[in-house]
Amino acid sequence: MKRLDIYISKNFIKSFFISLLAFVNIFILSQLFRVIKYILDGKMTSFDGGKYIVYLLPRILIEVSPLAILLGGLMCINKMASNLEIISLKTSGISFRRIVRYPILISLIVSLIVFQLMDKVYPKTLARSRSLRSGKKERVQIRANSKENAFLRTEKNIVYYFKKIDRINNTGELLEIVKLNGSFSDVEWLLTAKSGIFDKEKNIWRFYDVVKNDLKIGKEENCKVYEDKALNDAPDNFIILQVRPDELTNKEIKREIRDISVTGGDTKEALATLGKRYSFPFASFIVSFLGLSLGSRYVRGSSAISIALSVVLGYAYYIVQASFEAMSVNGVLNPFLGGWIPNIIFLGLGLYFMRKAEY
Repeated sequence: MKRLDIYISKNFIKSFFISLLAFVNIFILSQLFRVIKYILDGKMTSFDGGKYIVYLLPRILIEVSPLAILLGGLMCINKMASNLEIISLKTSGISFRRIVRYPILISLIVSLIVFQLMDKVYPKTLARSRSLRSGKKERVQIRANSKENAFLRTEKNIVYYFKKIDRINNTGELLEIVKLNGSFSDVEWLLTAKSGIFDKEKNIWRFYDVVKNDLKIGKEENCKVYEDKALNDAPDNFIILQVRPDELTNKEIKREIRDISVTGGDTKEALATLGKRYSFPFASFIVSFLGLSLGSRYVRGSSAISIALSVVLGYAYYIVQASFEAMSVNGVLNPFLGGWIPNIIFLGLGLYFMRKAEY
């Protein structure tokens, strides 16, 4: 790293941390009034109020990082432009892309840190902040007692369908079970029954009024009671825990999506959350192109203009991102595509202004 890179990087990091501290303080102040109201209403103690603010910090850092990068880039490069350093460097044959190379690299590192925060830290602190706000000590995971139209696909290539299943009474009604071959292309046998009871001691289903068709040999079997050791999937497996996807790590969300899929549930919210986890952290890297390029020209009142630009562009990104996230949740867009479209739009704008900043 050359002296020029060290000089620019130091100024950019300094501007970034000043901006980050300013935005964090604004967000904390906005939450402080809410915490005071919780305390006055008796929903929290003063100690719990302090913990609530601490638990909100990862969320605040994640949300304001793009704004801080944007404003930090504007401030850093605009200061250099006001001191005629940008013009001097360009005159000496150094391109603008070369000047901002290390600030962009630093922005990428910030994005990777935000990615880890969103995956490892944010879900836990979000769950704890919600627990404090609701007056509960622990996050409560709720599993419904029963479910209609319950599906389950097992690793043994068995697909269950229950018109209704009850995990409390361990019963099922109007069911159909299909056994497929190893390649999941052909049906080996098909079983239908009016009802079933899961024997927890034997860990096996007992079905009543059964019709079983063995398609391999073309034989149909009718019996009043039917048991098969392979059919040992408990009712709890058909009814997943109701947990908010944003309170789960990326690995847990993927497992949740898999579990929801095999039980015939709606995965749109979980997929949208996962899509955001893989797209939003890189907003800091993407808006750095905008901040650095727009700060390259010196104008009077640059500080006020920098702040105004960062707020307008930053919140424009949040509005676009929230709009596409809503479309992803509603199933209009693929969740990963919906998460990355705002990034692609603003990256295009950043590259355009970066090209304009060369001249």
